[in-house]
Amino acid sequence: MASPATVSRQSCETLEVEKMLSAPLATMADCDRLRQLALSLPAEADIATPQEIARQLEFIAATLPAKNIDEEGGQKRFAVYVRLLGGYSKTALSYMTQRACRELDWFPTPRQCLQYLEQYSPAPTLKDRALRTCERFTQARFEDWLAELRAGPMEQAAIDDKPERWRRIAEVQLLLRRTDAGGYVQRVKA
Repeated sequence: MASPATVSRQSCETLEVEKMLSAPLATMADCDRLRQLALSLPAEADIATPQEIARQLEFIAATLPAKNIDEEGGQKRFAVYVRLLGGYSKTALSYMTQRACRELDWFPTPRQCLQYLEQYSPAPTLKDRALRTCERFTQARFEDWLAELRAGPMEQAAIDDKPERWRRIAEVQLLLRRTDAGGYVQRVKA
């Protein structure tokens, strides 16, 4: 169980991520801060408990007819469904239930349940959205930098302060060349 201080810190980080996502990023420092905060967010796990799985199966059973089985058979069937459906999120199971009730005439087999779950795609989490925003921002800055390199002479400091990965890619694109000292310089157009 998390301590109150940990929960409070995570809540503050969540609020800060939401605030940063509400406005466009302005600088790489902002992007780095958002990425750092996003990576520190806990995974959003809403794994269904056996009771929640049973609840979803009850919804289906109340809607769709099933083959009559005795109590012992019903307990065995339930155990199989719980084992197969365990590990899925509550929202995924809710999706499965909705699809089964809309599309099937009889209580679904385990295989049908698993097929519905395979088709489920969860909404992106706050962490996913923040990391995707950082990825788009970084990619845009990188493409801008490559365009500046292609456009003409660039100050050496504007090359040296970029990440090593960016400089290696620019080298492969023949925009930079590696020096004997291990640095990079802009290629001169003939």
